[in-house]
Amino acid sequence: MVEWLSTYNDIMGMYNAHIITTIAGAFFVTFAVCICWGKMVETFGPIGGMMCAAIIVGTFWVMNHKLPGFGINPEGLTAADGKGMQFGLIAQTGPWVDMGWAIGMGLWVLSLIESKPKDRLPNIVESTPRLLFVILGGIIGGAIVGLSGFTGAELFGWGNSPVFGQ
Repeated sequence: MVEWLSTYNDIMGMYNAHIITTIAGAFFVTFAVCICWGKMVETFGPIGGMMCAAIIVGTFWVMNHKLPGFGINPEGLTAADGKGMQFGLIAQTGPWVDMGWAIGMGLWVLSLIESKPKDRLPNIVESTPRLLFVILGGIIGGAIVGLSGFTGAELFGWGNSPVFGQ
C-alpha cells in the first residue's frame, strides 16, 4: 500500500495523508449532494436548490479547503520543510476544480449505477460527448486561470503571467 501511495508522492507531489483526505473530502461532498439535493429541490422547488448550493457546497468548501483556517491565513504559514501548510481535507496543488469534478463524476457514476444493466452502455455512449466537453471546458478554464497569474499558479512553468494586468 505504501509503495502504491508513493507513486502519487513522485507524480503529483501529494503525501499519503493528502491522498486519503482528498479522496474522503471529495466523497463527503458528493455523498451529501447525492442524498440531499434532489429531496430539497423536490420539497422547496428552486429555492431548495439555492439553499443546497449555499449550505452543502459552502459547508463542504470550508471543510475541504479552510479548516481550521477561521481567521488564519494558511498560505502564510510554512511547514518544517519550507513548503506551505495545507489546511482542510483536499490537497491543493494548483488551479483545480476539485469539488466540481468530484460532484460531477459522482453524479455521473450514480446515474450509471441506478440505470438498468441493459441501459448502461447506451447511457455511457450518450453521456461521453458531454463528459468530454466538460473536461475540455475545465482545461480551457484552468488555462485562463493559470495564464492570469491571479492564483499564483504556474502554467507550463511560465510563472505569473501579466495577461490581465497583473
